Amino acid sequence: MKVVIIYGNHTGGSTEHCVSIVKNVLASFGECSFTEFFLPTDLPVICRGCFRCFEDGEETCPDARLVQPIVSAMREADGLIFASPVYACEVSGAMKTLFDHLCYIWMTHRPMEEMFSKVGMVISVTAGAGTVTSIRTMEKNFRYWGVKRTIGFGAAVQAMSWNEVASAKKTKLEAKLTRKASRFYRMMELRYTLRPMIFQRIMFKLLGKMIQGYEPGSRLSRDQNYWRDKGWFNGKSPFMRGARE
Repeated sequence: MKVVIIYGNHTGGSTEHCVSIVKNVLASFGECSFTEFFLPTDLPVICRGCFRCFEDGEETCPDARLVQPIVSAMREADGLIFASPVYACEVSGAMKTLFDHLCYIWMTHRPMEEMFSKVGMVISVTAGAGTVTSIRTMEKNFRYWGVKRTIGFGAAVQAMSWNEVASAKKTKLEAKLTRKASRFYRMMELRYTLRPMIFQRIMFKLLGKMIQGYEPGSRLSRDQNYWRDKGWFNGKSPFMRGARE
């Protein structure tokens, strides 16, 4: 199994420790390879809002040399794990920057067909509150990218570092992470046979009608051409992909 892990910061804190538990569980089931990106180190620039990815293609983004290696790794992965601490009751600014750069792969624009046969896991750990909103943000992006299923894990550890977390709480968190990681591995095994979420199918259909109705030569004609070339206006669907050869 190929798993891409993206961290919302790189401080070696509780969130990273929880990811390490998940990695150990996944590796215990069989051969797993992990490709990891640490933000903001691997993507230190914010989205400029220049619209080049929408109008001229993602390869024309001023930061394509940083963004596209992440996209390529995601394209090849069987599963995605995004992990972010909570900053101001949300994901870290570095994680939000990545989501901004990847807005062009939302179903509203040019979703990657490969995403529709992937599963994801999102992890958010904080000392206090805010994991609900940070998890919701990561899950929302996965959903609009087309990711089939997402498992969420959030924890308030009442400590500034993993070493300061109470022993009893650590035991409970490790048990919960083990269960969720086991479920995530099973979902990766079944990723091609899992039924798509109804929400995604409805949104795909509605967005297809919207994109098909764009005026020729509009600023978003690249999106329209992309959908047309995929055959998505004529009955084809990324949900129909079969198992990888």
